[in-house]
Amino acid sequence: MNLGEIIMSDFTLLGAVSDEELVVAMETANPSAKKNFARTIRQFAKNRNVLPSQGSRGELEKRLHLLPKEIQEGLARQSLQAVDAAYYVVKDISGSKVQKILKDDDNKVVGMSNISSAKLEKGNHFLLHGLTLLAGVAGAGETAYDVNFGVLPDYIRNGEFEFIANGTSLIQNASLELFNTTGQNMPVGHYRLDNPKLIKDQQTIEFNLEWGANAPASSFIKAIMRGTIIIKA
Repeated sequence: MNLGEIIMSDFTLLGAVSDEELVVAMETANPSAKKNFARTIRQFAKNRNVLPSQGSRGELEKRLHLLPKEIQEGLARQSLQAVDAAYYVVKDISGSKVQKILKDDDNKVVGMSNISSAKLEKGNHFLLHGLTLLAGVAGAGETAYDVNFGVLPDYIRNGEFEFIANGTSLIQNASLELFNTTGQNMPVGHYRLDNPKLIKDQQTIEFNLEWGANAPASSFIKAIMRGTIIIKA
């Protein structure tokens, strides 16, 4: 990127430009471009001190260096953008004490799942901010599409879960009570991660649950992975 391109890029994602590239860009720029760059950097620094990026945007900026170089450059050039995303899966848990929420034979079906094969599609990098886990029971003659999902029942909350991605355990043997949002100022069944996790594309994701008593007939669980995905602008 030359100095003009850098000035026009998204400065909060300037980590895409290495020190060497920045030095070369400055050395080859004309005096007018250098002055404009200095003015832009000074204004950017002033604004950042007053109001740094918040929420998912701020979390992404902290982890920019973990993304592939081409993704960093795409964000800086604004050919790529970061947008909110929510991957979900619904599973029948009737008579079960154990459930693998994500499986390699899963397919996208509206109302049941919007993620296939327990993996992100190629090129999609996902910053996981939190997990939502809901449960419900279908009435006579009803299916999963009719369930009114809500807070997990006691017998599930007394169990535990693990979350695996990028070939490693990101959350291990944690109590399902984390999803009990009763009385909290939080979306129903949502567990917000204190340390958001970057999940790479084409890597198997596991979200495994285990509890102590068999689930009643016609019981269903809905899991949602909430975060930020990088797509074309």
